[in-house]
Amino acid sequence: MPKLNLPILDQLAQSRSILIAGIGGGFDLFCGLPLYFHLRQRGYHVHLANYSFADVQSFGGGIRLSETLVGVKADYDQPVVYFPELHLARWFQATRQEDCTIWAFHKTGVRPLRENYQRLLEQLQIDTILLIDGGVDSLARGNEAEPGTFIEDSVSMAALVDVPSSITRLLVCVGFGAEREVTHAHMLENMADLAQRGAFLGACALTRAMPEYQAYEDAVLMAHGQPFQDPSVINASVISAVRGAYGDYHLTEKTHGSRLWISPLMSLYWFYDFPTVAAQHLVLPAIKETTSFQEAIRAALTARRTFTLRRPDVIPL
Repeated sequence: MPKLNLPILDQLAQSRSILIAGIGGGFDLFCGLPLYFHLRQRGYHVHLANYSFADVQSFGGGIRLSETLVGVKADYDQPVVYFPELHLARWFQATRQEDCTIWAFHKTGVRPLRENYQRLLEQLQIDTILLIDGGVDSLARGNEAEPGTFIEDSVSMAALVDVPSSITRLLVCVGFGAEREVTHAHMLENMADLAQRGAFLGACALTRAMPEYQAYEDAVLMAHGQPFQDPSVINASVISAVRGAYGDYHLTEKTHGSRLWISPLMSLYWFYDFPTVAAQHLVLPAIKETTSFQEAIRAALTARRTFTLRRPDVIPL
C-alpha cells in the first residue's frame, strides 16, 4: 500500500509533539491532513491549528486559551456560516470516532498571534511546527509582480520568527499553480534561490491509493458539503490533480466562469527550512508589531510601495 515518502524524517527524528498549522487561513490546515495521518501512524503526537477566517472571538464552545485562541470541539451545536475548523472536528468525530481539538487563531495582526502561538506551544509542549500553505505564496518576498494573497501568510510567519531555536520549524507548500494573481515564474525563482541556500528539504507527491490522501479527500468534501460553507479552491485543485484531472477542470461550482489550469504539480508537497525562508521575506519587519489584521495590510502594502518590483514574467514552457 503506497504511503507518503516524506523527505523530512531526519528533521523530525527528535520530535515528540508536532503542531501542524495552516498559516494562510481558511482551508490551509486541510492541506496538512495527509501529513497529520502519516505522522500519527508513525507514532508522533500531532496537533492541528489554523489561522482562522471564522469568528473565533464570538465562538461559544471549545477550550478557550485567550480571547483570540480557542480549541474547537465537535460538540458545538449552534449554526455557523463559515467555520472549516468546526467541520473538521465534526468529521473526526463522525468518521473516526475521535474527539479531536482543532485550535483556531482569530484573524489578528502579528503581536496577538505571536502571544497566542506562545500560549499554544506551551500548552501542548510543542517541539516541532509544520507550517502549511495551500499554494506557494508563502514563498513570496513581497517584491514579486503579483505576490498573491501573501499578507495572511506573512502575519503567521512574522508571529513565528522569534520562536526559540530549540523548536524545529518547517514550511510546507502544496498546490503549486492553484493560486490566482501569483507570478509563478517569480515563485520558482524564489524556490531556486532557497535551494542554493540549502533551505529546500525535498518534495513528495500525493496519490489516490494512499490512505492518508483518501482520508484528506473525504474530510475536504465533507466540509465543502456543509450549509453556508464556501468551498476551498486550493484543496479542490489538489484533489482534482491527484484524481488525474488536467486543464480547465472545475470540481466545485465556485470556480465556474473562471479558467483553471489543473496540473500534476498541484499534488506535490514542497518542504523548506522556515527560518531561512523568513529571513528572505522583505515584508516581515514592517508588520511585526501590528495588532489588527487591517493594520498588517496597511503596513505590508506601504512597505511594498518602497520595493523595486520585479518585472512581470511567465514560465517558458
